[in-house]
Amino acid sequence: MISAAPVIESSEARLVVGQLAEDLGWLEEHCRAQPQLAPQAGQLRFAAALVRNLIGPYLDGQAPTPLHIAVVGGAGAGKSTVVNLLSGSAVAEANPQAGYTRHPTAYVTGAAAGGWGSYLGFLGPLQRLKESAPGNLDQDVYQVRRVDPSSNGEVSTSTPLTDCVIWDCPDMTTWAATGYVPRLIEVAGLADVIVYVASDERYNDEVPTQFLHLLIKAGKPVIVCLTKMREADAPSIVSHFQAEVLNRLPRGPDGKPARPVPVLAIPFLAHEQLADPAKGAGKYRVALLNQVTVLTEPPEEARQRTVRHALHFLTTSGEGLLEVARHDLTALEAWRNLVQTGQVEFDNRYRREFLSGERFRRFDEVQDQLLQQLELPGLGRGVSTALWFLRLPYRLARSAMSKALARPESVNLPEHEVLNAALRAWLDQLRAEAIRRGPTHPLWKHIAAGFDGGLGEMATERFENEVRRFQLGSADELDATIRSVTAGLQQSPSRLGALRAGKIVLDVIAIILGLWAGGGLSLMSLIWVPLFASIAHQGVELLVRLYVEQKRQQVRASKQLMVSQYISAPLAEWLIQWPTSGGSAYERLQIILRRIPVALRQVAELVERRMVKEPPQLPVAV
Repeated sequence: MISAAPVIESSEARLVVGQLAEDLGWLEEHCRAQPQLAPQAGQLRFAAALVRNLIGPYLDGQAPTPLHIAVVGGAGAGKSTVVNLLSGSAVAEANPQAGYTRHPTAYVTGAAAGGWGSYLGFLGPLQRLKESAPGNLDQDVYQVRRVDPSSNGEVSTSTPLTDCVIWDCPDMTTWAATGYVPRLIEVAGLADVIVYVASDERYNDEVPTQFLHLLIKAGKPVIVCLTKMREADAPSIVSHFQAEVLNRLPRGPDGKPARPVPVLAIPFLAHEQLADPAKGAGKYRVALLNQVTVLTEPPEEARQRTVRHALHFLTTSGEGLLEVARHDLTALEAWRNLVQTGQVEFDNRYRREFLSGERFRRFDEVQDQLLQQLELPGLGRGVSTALWFLRLPYRLARSAMSKALARPESVNLPEHEVLNAALRAWLDQLRAEAIRRGPTHPLWKHIAAGFDGGLGEMATERFENEVRRFQLGSADELDATIRSVTAGLQQSPSRLGALRAGKIVLDVIAIILGLWAGGGLSLMSLIWVPLFASIAHQGVELLVRLYVEQKRQQVRASKQLMVSQYISAPLAEWLIQWPTSGGSAYERLQIILRRIPVALRQVAELVERRMVKEPPQLPVAV
């Protein structure tokens, strides 16, 4: 039989780790498009390096040795000199030219020269050089140089060198995407111990200090080496460094530094001392090796500590790492608000320019039909005709007055024309605003380019499709509402009969009041009876008009709602989603922002399982 469980777990870890490192790397590149986010992009590169170079190999069952010591610092700090002190011989190229070292170089002994660099994705884009090259080779490479411990009598197998890889790293002078800075960050993510080097003249430079703060926050054990001062000045410089730099490091809940940082002073060394650091600078080397030994023994605990701190940094800083996307999310939210504001104006314009002036003439016909329904049918038609003649003077007078006071009706614009004009105004506003805000964020440039590339035409095409759906639904809604005005009475004879009876009773009362006001059958009654009958009929007409107007308003409200449901809301949602769809960078951004927190939780669970049991073994045939 074959024990497959460790293989399955290892495959799961590789999948999760690979996806997480890829997502963090993509987010870093996305942030680098915004120069003001260069420091945050560097932190994302560091987070990806932790996942790719430290946590990934650990979950894959890589041996705890060799441990990795990264020597980092600003330009001209003396990093190569410190590397030589660690190794005990002049193996690193000490060059006075600032920025000479452009790619990482690993110094190993035979005991540390195993397959530690064989993990898939190790050091990201950096490729291992097959042959030695000068330190100023400016390519995405790293090289490994072997150091023979027997070449110097001061170096023995008991030194940290036998179980460690010492890395000479490029300068940390800027967070910008210069070629060698990401190479430094890759090695910093890999490191189990950081030796931070600063010269007496530039030990408080802004960027290296920020980098030191990041390393401390990530839980990296740090040893500080201050170099190039006069020996007499060493105590004061160490004191000043502790006050100005270390006292500003991240602190724990108790207000104390999260991790004590030892500070060693290495004064200016003569050429003879640099040529043979084991003998010429023995006391400085011993002090440095003692600090390294404290942090690296035993190796199993040192590696677990490094992994645990890296995981804590990733899980607790996850939201902070994703904060770099805040500007993108703010821009997306601004775009959403702009589109929604345009949608509101689109709806309001439709109401102002069409609905408020639209009479829906079919309701006038329905009003006349409803009044006709209230007249008596059959034998009662004669009574209705008599009353019609009785009200003739009133109708003639009302018609003459209406003509005299009538104003020319305003011509209402066609519905489709109003909708088209509202759409053009909406899209023009969006385009103008995208161009205006273009310099503030790449999202607005992306949208402006979209309008140049046919976004407006695509929106218009979708609009036309939605308008057709709206018109079909609107016509059906109008027909149904109009039918409901008269169909209700036709389908309820009892109700219709009651209304007709009520109207006749009202007319009878009006006639009686007219006779009473005219003093019975007299010439005055010929005036009062038609007047009261006309007033009664006017009351009935008013009630019918109010009822029909209510239905007319119902249609207006329904069409307003349907314009939003069928046209403006779907179009607004499409416009809002456009920057984050179609394979755009912002679509992937949203996916990654959802995926990274989940992946961090999965990695934390895998590390926890890995730490509470024996390292997984290779499948063994039984």
